[in-house]
Amino acid sequence: MVVVEPQFDEKIMEGLRDRTLRKLGYGTRLGVDLMIVRTLDDVLDTATRVARLKGIYRVLPILGTGKSDVETQAGVIHSAMFTRLVHACSGNPSIAFMIATIGEELEEIGRANSLVFDQLVYDTAGSELAEMMADLLEVDCREKAGNSGLQLSSRFSPGYCDWSLEGQQVIFSSLDAGLINVRLTSKLVMVPSKSVSAIAVVAEEMPVTVPCALCPSEDCPWRR
Repeated sequence: MVVVEPQFDEKIMEGLRDRTLRKLGYGTRLGVDLMIVRTLDDVLDTATRVARLKGIYRVLPILGTGKSDVETQAGVIHSAMFTRLVHACSGNPSIAFMIATIGEELEEIGRANSLVFDQLVYDTAGSELAEMMADLLEVDCREKAGNSGLQLSSRFSPGYCDWSLEGQQVIFSSLDAGLINVRLTSKLVMVPSKSVSAIAVVAEEMPVTVPCALCPSEDCPWRR
């Protein structure tokens, strides 16, 4: 099991600023209202002080596959699309399980804010930062796989495509999420909520890295 705890540096800050602005509907920083800039600066300053960037991942072997499921030591992944991705790979593929989080404090501060717009900025920045932490975790996992001559697919999360939220249970069964202070409720909700769980395929040869390449639904809004 690998735990990743990156430092909140200038590169992350700038990336978070740009991503948050785009989510708020601004393509560039040009022409953004001064009030919005100041609010975002305050949120980013708070994030650097209170966000706790943490991630954990583990690679487990595949015990067997069916037409629409993949069996692992942690449980069965019920997804026809993800199974297609596994079948397309060769060289004894395995599964990387991962969870990323930014902690609870940033979200709590945002909820306590009396201004609705400020709450929106806090929530948007928190969600984007959680995705960035998941990106960093995926990069670390990909680099370690590459050191062993292996490739890593893009991540695939419960609730995405045809994999139901019950998939959360398989991911949490595979990892000691307490090491990064994340837990799963009986309603399959992660706490802190600004957390991301996912899986990816690890293999020697990988002709495609996302299930979308094997899916005929070209008009899907989530297609990558």
